[in-house]
Amino acid sequence: MAFYLWRKECAVATDTLLELLERIRTNDYQAFEQLFEAHWRELYRYAHKVLRHAPDAEDITQELFCDLWANRAQLHVQTNAQGYLLGALRKKILTRFRDADIRSRHLQHFGAAQEASAELTLKHLVSHDTLAAVQAQAQALPPKEKEVFLLSMLHDFSVKEIAERFATSEQTVRNQMNSALHKLSPYLVKLLS
Repeated sequence: MAFYLWRKECAVATDTLLELLERIRTNDYQAFEQLFEAHWRELYRYAHKVLRHAPDAEDITQELFCDLWANRAQLHVQTNAQGYLLGALRKKILTRFRDADIRSRHLQHFGAAQEASAELTLKHLVSHDTLAAVQAQAQALPPKEKEVFLLSMLHDFSVKEIAERFATSEQTVRNQMNSALHKLSPYLVKLLS
């Protein structure tokens, strides 16, 4: 008897949901508000269960309802309205995962390309005389900064190679390079302009 009543409740809820979706399709904003109030919690809970991040779950649930309203004219649900909402949410979540993966791969590729191009050495960019002047000016730097600067800019060593050579972290090498460049930048600007 309980199963029959539960099944009847689901059928009534589905009929009501189908009616709400049809009313939304005909620009009934009140029906949209009713749909939102009745279903946002369960959709949010599902998104949070999958994403495990409350702000992302909120965003994606909000996007679902925004898209539903924005595309209401194309809304044609005939049978399983509950399944339609859950399916639309799943599609949004999968799209989010796909986009995050694509973005991550592009950033890795861009980062590798950026690092390689950022390590163009000074000797590839200037004449021999200018290079000698830069070497002379670098002598005023603290010993470690001077070595890091000369190895990087004049001898084509990568950050990783310099870090291995001095048994230090790559970040330390970057910090020393930045410090050397900061100290030499007024001279380099004047020399190269």
